[in-house]
Amino acid sequence: MPGVEVTPIWRLSRLAIRMAVFGALALVAGIVAARPEPVLVAAPCLVALVVALRRPRPETVRVEAALSEPRSFEDEDVEVHVVVRAEEVLGEIGLDLALPPTFEVEGERACREFEVRSMSHTWTVRARRWGRWRAGPLRLRVRSRGWAYVGTATLSLAELTVFPPPSAAREVAVPPTLLARVGSHVARRAGPGVEFAGIRTYAPGDPVRRVNWPVSTRRGELFVNEYAAERAADVVAVVDTTVDLGPFGRSSLDLAVRGAATVVQAYLRYADRVGVVTLGGALRWLTPDVGTRQYYRIVETLLASRVDESYLEPELAHFPPQALPPRALAFVFTPLVDPRAAEAVRDLRERGHPVIVVDVLSTEPEPSPREPDSELALRVWRLEREVLLHGLVEMGVTVLAWDEEVGIALDRVRLEPLLGGAR
Repeated sequence: MPGVEVTPIWRLSRLAIRMAVFGALALVAGIVAARPEPVLVAAPCLVALVVALRRPRPETVRVEAALSEPRSFEDEDVEVHVVVRAEEVLGEIGLDLALPPTFEVEGERACREFEVRSMSHTWTVRARRWGRWRAGPLRLRVRSRGWAYVGTATLSLAELTVFPPPSAAREVAVPPTLLARVGSHVARRAGPGVEFAGIRTYAPGDPVRRVNWPVSTRRGELFVNEYAAERAADVVAVVDTTVDLGPFGRSSLDLAVRGAATVVQAYLRYADRVGVVTLGGALRWLTPDVGTRQYYRIVETLLASRVDESYLEPELAHFPPQALPPRALAFVFTPLVDPRAAEAVRDLRERGHPVIVVDVLSTEPEPSPREPDSELALRVWRLEREVLLHGLVEMGVTVLAWDEEVGIALDRVRLEPLLGGAR
């Protein structure tokens, strides 16, 4: 944030109060006892107190605080730089940076300097979880010279947007249906490209450089090489935000957002059009598009889903056509706990979309030792879940389990079941 004038709340310090109480008691004791010794002890304390109280103290203090980056990724270092300036020399300037539990800081959070007019300090912080966080509040503590007065103030720092970690995927699954637009994926039809697809007889208009002379010489007529067309794809990441289950940092919503960020970044690297849809709460969707800017727009949309407390039925039939282009490859990140999420997957399949469901449930219900049938209930829950997953596979849906080490391995996704099952 830019420099602001902060008005501290001044009050007597504990040292001044103690000196006043000690001096007053010693003075009263000397008068009551009619002896000069207590008065001689009280006099220096009271004189020092009067001198300290007459010391000037500034009405305002200028504070400049800034973040090195307004956006960062998880586990990425961000510097918080604070500068404090006063018109008068202060006996002490102290700073204390409060952080959310998701942050780590290198070194001490509190610092102070004595008998200075200005002070600067830089903290290096690191966010462990995606989201929108404030690295603060910043607590300011100043003392006047002589330490008779102490002033305090609290400031709010700028918001830090923390993105999920970048993707490490280098290969992705090629969707069964590609766009009629030049891209990086090898299509099943012939066209301009570099990958060899076959040989056919020469037709008027074929480039001469494509003539296969060895085959043409053997057969006595012209044959040309065919190449596979290179096309782009439409990919939509669907994130289930109806529930958030699991431990802090590894909950279903955490894994879903990280997985969606992986898919988005991996396919944008291949110049594909990528969009996002959030199921649960207020309907949020982003039209598929290309470019690095699209990645940040999608992540901003996902970050907004964390603080959404509204409730809305995830009905795909009411989605705008731009949110889910025809035959777009859909990655659905869901714990499959809410039955409406499974219905949403079925609706996607009925609309002809190839669907890949990523199960992001990282925990199971804990059996209660007080309930004798809790173990049996857990077994029934597991069987019902297996039936649900088997039903999705029978519809032609590819179901993947979240891998704790690699997350979602896009290069291992196989879409063969989708080719025959797409309607």
